[in-house]
Amino acid sequence: MKIGSCIHIFVLLLIIAFQPACKREIPVETVVAAMPRIIEPAQAHRLLDSLREVSIIEVSQPDDFALGHLPGALRLWRPDYEDHDNYPYEGMRATQQQMEALLSRLGVKSGQFILLYDRSGNVESLRLAWILDLYGHREWRIMNGGMVAWEQEGFPTTCEPSTPTATTYRFAGAPAQEQMVADMEEVLAALQDTNVVLLDTREEEEYLGWPYIDKGAAHPWKKGAATFGRIPGAVHINWSEAVELDVDHRLKSLRALRWNFTSRGITPDKKIITYCQSGVRSAHTTFVLKEVLGYPDVKNYDGSWIEWSYHYKNKQSVPITQELTETEHQERLMALKKAVSARL
Repeated sequence: MKIGSCIHIFVLLLIIAFQPACKREIPVETVVAAMPRIIEPAQAHRLLDSLREVSIIEVSQPDDFALGHLPGALRLWRPDYEDHDNYPYEGMRATQQQMEALLSRLGVKSGQFILLYDRSGNVESLRLAWILDLYGHREWRIMNGGMVAWEQEGFPTTCEPSTPTATTYRFAGAPAQEQMVADMEEVLAALQDTNVVLLDTREEEEYLGWPYIDKGAAHPWKKGAATFGRIPGAVHINWSEAVELDVDHRLKSLRALRWNFTSRGITPDKKIITYCQSGVRSAHTTFVLKEVLGYPDVKNYDGSWIEWSYHYKNKQSVPITQELTETEHQERLMALKKAVSARL
């Protein structure tokens, strides 16, 4: 079962079908109103041939982008939409003014339709989409399955770079910070509130606070964090459980998604605060809960474990839960390093 509304898709196809065969000019408001927020590659392909003005943004590393991308696509990566000026730690979202400058450099116009995709189950593109929504640009859609599904269906790619013409971009919509963002103070308050569920969307090793091996090296914890552990009382569901990463990178069926969350106490009657390492993976889970499953009250903790662990380590102003003592953690790390060395 594909994600999205069949009625919305039917309406959109009717709109496109009755346009002239040449490059069609469809009011962006009409197109956006007719679409769910996540669309299939075939729909995206038709849209790109139908809209006069559209920005296509792939969120990926330069080397991956150079191997091939959607025709006309521009590229961004996490550091491009982070705030590097106002925090002693990394990973926080860019400010509204920083985002306006970024979108201006990309040649995006205010209110312009933006198609977003990536190569990792849309975990990267949904972080960017969350920021766009937050500051008032809601004329975006995510391509279900991203580059993997696009290529599997045989749609064209190119290695040619696109050169944007700079604009003067301004967010036209109203910001929605109160509805979308949980800050550290709100998470602290949630520790005493049984109506709030804290949802940790990281890998199991991160949640448990165990050292791990990645790319042939042993790590005590993920780069950027100040220590290992989790926020007390958090429930763990890896963000990737919502995605068919072994198949086509599309979202799983509605039935599977509902069971995945409700079976572990993530129910629509609760207020949900998601977090991960830096608000990226949790933005994906926030999208699934709010936009796909219709949960009414879901916020993404933007600072996530990087901010939380920083304040624990440097200011002792927040509590954490650790499965291991410092000594046990160090012993496990040394054992992993020995195992890595033995393989060399």
